[in-house]
Amino acid sequence: MSKHQHQRLAGFRDPCALAGVAADTPLAVAFSGGADSVALLSLLRGHPHLLAVHVHHNIRGAEADRDADFCRRTAAALGVPYLQLSVDAPALAKKRGIGLETAARDARYEALTAALRERGIPLLVTAHHADDQLETMLQHLLRGAGTRGLSGIPACRPLGEGILVVRPLLCVPKAALLQYLAAEGLAYVTDSTNREPCCQRNVLRLSVLPLLAELQPDAAVAAARCAEALAEDEAYLDGLAADFLKKEGLTPPVAALKALPAPIFARVLRRWLPTVPTAGHVADVRALLQSEKPNATLALPGARVRCTDGRLYLLPAKEPDYAPYRIPLREGKCVGANGSVAAFVGCEPTKEEAAAYAFVASLSLDPAAIRGTLYLRERQAGDRILSGGMHKAVRRLPTSRPLSPEARARMPLLLDDAGILAVPFGPVRDGMRQKSLQITLCFQ
Repeated sequence: MSKHQHQRLAGFRDPCALAGVAADTPLAVAFSGGADSVALLSLLRGHPHLLAVHVHHNIRGAEADRDADFCRRTAAALGVPYLQLSVDAPALAKKRGIGLETAARDARYEALTAALRERGIPLLVTAHHADDQLETMLQHLLRGAGTRGLSGIPACRPLGEGILVVRPLLCVPKAALLQYLAAEGLAYVTDSTNREPCCQRNVLRLSVLPLLAELQPDAAVAAARCAEALAEDEAYLDGLAADFLKKEGLTPPVAALKALPAPIFARVLRRWLPTVPTAGHVADVRALLQSEKPNATLALPGARVRCTDGRLYLLPAKEPDYAPYRIPLREGKCVGANGSVAAFVGCEPTKEEAAAYAFVASLSLDPAAIRGTLYLRERQAGDRILSGGMHKAVRRLPTSRPLSPEARARMPLLLDDAGILAVPFGPVRDGMRQKSLQITLCFQ
């Protein structure tokens, strides 16, 4: 792509540089035919591997057909290869029970992702600009968002495996794009629905942004700078949360969690929980930690959390049912209980096999001390193992790895005809010296 084109529009950023890839990496431009995407395609038309992709959503009738025809002609005039995709947004909205606007967006990105993957194009370039960024920030502000939401639209984000969305115009205001088009003599089409005050974003665009521009002419560019600064702050804070979980593990100590500053604590929960917590959920978890009640449990969307033995455990939303099982063991891999339990006798699981289970415990046993048949079964009420000269309750045994009550309930026990032989992460039966027989127990 020619440098003089970039220099003619202040704030434009090279998409390959934004994505951190080679300058000749193939690009696809999401080409709607509107002013923003026409300017973007024009700015990139010197790139050696460029494709303009237009998505027809099968809404807006003849106007949508007009847009598709305009895009085809404009791409040809600019010397850019053109691809048109078609999606049925109304049908998708009905099938998924979502709004038409959301369905159109989902269908568009799904179709674009498939097309780029098929053609080996790793970057999708979109024409979101500084005014779009300001609209997004205002929407998030009205919803009470924190730093993450106020960071607005990211300049670069993943779109499926091996594909990135890149937005090189986020620091360019709409007015500058219109000036560029006028100077280049380039036409564009207008989506008539953008002029209707039918949604919050359109109201902001039509009424609020013009007022802000009167108060502060460079409001959109200033907001873009603010979004970038907030995004850097968010990335730093989120990195601290990631470091905390890497150090403390997936069953973090209550004391360490309580010592976290509030901004890091919230981000740790955001990374740790299966669904993004609200501010209320974060406050509820902090109150749970402060209560110091043994085995206190809190229900959250998609999960439960429990404080046990000084640690916080993430539990399934509902207590699972554990059906009884008995798995005879032989040399090699033995699997049972619908795949939730496995034993590797005289061998070790591969990394892939071990990664399929939440818990992996290794044992070294004396085969001469095994009495009769060796097998696995579920833990049962009243289970005891002879350890240290005493018959000890399995449910109260200390373990080398912290286990939640739920994990203890579903761990398999190793038995022979004389009773319990070994407990995962716990003791082996008295008289069972550690010797040559290697057994690895895996369970969910």
